[in-house]
Amino acid sequence: MSVLDSVANGLLSLPMWAWGTGALLVAAIYWIFPFFRNENGLKRFPGPLTAKVSDLWMLIQARKHRISLTIDEQHQAHGDFVRIAPNHVSVAHPHSIRDVLGHGNGFLKSEFYYAFDNIEDNIFTTRDRLKHSRKRKIVSHMFSPKSMLGFEPYITKALAIYGSQMEAMIETGKAGRYVELGRVDERIKERQRKGEAALDAAKWSGFLAFDIIGDLAFGDPFGFTAAGFDNVGFITKLRDRGEWCATVGQMPWIKTWTPYFFFDPFFSTGSKAASALGRMGMAAVDKRRAIAGDPDRKDILFYLLSASDPEKGGMLPDNEIKAEALTQLIAGSDTTGNTITHVIDMMILYPQKLRKLQAELDSAFPSPLPENWVSSFAECKDLPYVSGVIHETLRLRTTVSVGLPRVVSKGGAKVCGEFFEAGTVLSTPTYTTHRDARVWGQNALEYEPERWTGNDRNELEKHFLGFSYGPRACIGRNVAFMELKKTVATLFRRFEYRRIFPDDGSEIREGFHFKVQELPVFIHRRT
Repeated sequence: MSVLDSVANGLLSLPMWAWGTGALLVAAIYWIFPFFRNENGLKRFPGPLTAKVSDLWMLIQARKHRISLTIDEQHQAHGDFVRIAPNHVSVAHPHSIRDVLGHGNGFLKSEFYYAFDNIEDNIFTTRDRLKHSRKRKIVSHMFSPKSMLGFEPYITKALAIYGSQMEAMIETGKAGRYVELGRVDERIKERQRKGEAALDAAKWSGFLAFDIIGDLAFGDPFGFTAAGFDNVGFITKLRDRGEWCATVGQMPWIKTWTPYFFFDPFFSTGSKAASALGRMGMAAVDKRRAIAGDPDRKDILFYLLSASDPEKGGMLPDNEIKAEALTQLIAGSDTTGNTITHVIDMMILYPQKLRKLQAELDSAFPSPLPENWVSSFAECKDLPYVSGVIHETLRLRTTVSVGLPRVVSKGGAKVCGEFFEAGTVLSTPTYTTHRDARVWGQNALEYEPERWTGNDRNELEKHFLGFSYGPRACIGRNVAFMELKKTVATLFRRFEYRRIFPDDGSEIREGFHFKVQELPVFIHRRT
């Protein structure tokens, strides 16, 4: 009898339970561990073993608030292509921006965005190309140059309130109001100089940004800046929701189950925050309807409430209006507040860059300034160093530093020299590509606003992901730049900041956004 016959007879003599166990084991290996069946031919790419066999690896990195950092470490170790999930490859080559995110490739957003749906899918989350095109037609007119001019007074009003609050705190030398740290006031007072106030710049930047978008989106500021605190917990809810979305998005099928994940309160807290934001957004829309007839108020909801359905005619469905309004609120609040905080932090960290910024502002806005002065957009929009500071801050502290996943379209596609089958998920890691020496030079890790004031700016813009890229890029980019330029020009012309605790570094935590947790500073008037 041959060896093969012996093996065959041995297998045939096994009991049924052994055959059943073996069949289940084979099925588990084949279906549960796609690595062993070389899903879409991705076995050729390096990456963590656990990432090759399960989406759980990415979920854990998101839960640890370090997706961007972990994936960057993988690219430093393995090169431009890293397999970060069974059917997901991160591509860090400079051309991946064009190949993955650019126009004309037909790539769609992945199921990752399902986690961000609230009320219903919206212009940010929809994964249907025709639906996205329809939604873009609805909202694009609200970000036209003419509409932007109508938005500016709301931004100016919020900045005026912020400035007057800073002045009042400086006048009284407030340190006792700085309660966010939970540290005894004496430690702050020991370091405080005459003519200074102590505050958490991260919180106050959030107050400012939320009041601006509240006025723009819902017809009324939230009042956080005037009150000096978030009286409805909106900012905390948005943070919890963003971190939850970034984590759940790695395994979208768990979304409806997260309220029952009692083993980790992070999931139930995030789920509750997402639901609460939806309710708050719907209530704000209903409140705004009460002043719908005001002919002088041309805000975001004015355009949504007056828009007609491009397919069916008539007004937009109520839920669609609420979903799009909530999307604009979320997209235009925490993002801008984070960036303002990052700019303040960078100017403290790089005083020589601050002096260049101040020199430009002093030249553009010589003394004396009017009381509670706010820069107009016309006055600051073309200031090169202001723009350079914002761009460079968004390069190294990009609001969304994670790779935004796309699905390869039918027929497959060649990306950066590699062919990928249809259905493969690809992403460009913003954190990594924004530090690539092939694009940004040998000083890629250094903070250099000057790089944006030279002749290479147009070329650098092709590799800049501060507002994503391609057909799904942020539609509110121009409004965001108007808000940021007015804010940077106003704050740094009028005020100066220094750290309360100079030996402390900035604690940056990543949810969906790259966020400074707190920035304890003293603020004083510039003389």
